[in-house]
Amino acid sequence: MRDRWVYLFEIVLALMFLWLGLFGGSFLFVTGTRTAAIALGIIGILFYFFNTLGYVMRNPFHPIALIGSLAGAVGVILLIIQIFGWRFWIIGNPVVALLYIAAVMCLKGTLGFLMPLRPNE
Repeated sequence: MRDRWVYLFEIVLALMFLWLGLFGGSFLFVTGTRTAAIALGIIGILFYFFNTLGYVMRNPFHPIALIGSLAGAVGVILLIIQIFGWRFWIIGNPVVALLYIAAVMCLKGTLGFLMPLRPNE
């Protein structure tokens, strides 16, 4: 059960940034939907590198690792689009990017909290 608090913290952080972005809250550098999507995307990448990358490297062909890597790649593409402010059809919308990144982070946090990632847990 150790290290499970990180997944709960990830879910809470994703929901907080989602609320800030959708309802016009302002906290530090988050002043709108686009900045909330950018901040949440960067935080999501950091959570992936420090928390989940070891599991994916140990089990690269596990179905959850493959689906998670695909979802993360789409999230990184949305993050890049938001950073440069490109206007594509629907993926250039900051609300769509924020909703997608928050949903993927909440799903990853929920799966990480419920599933043992190490064999002796």
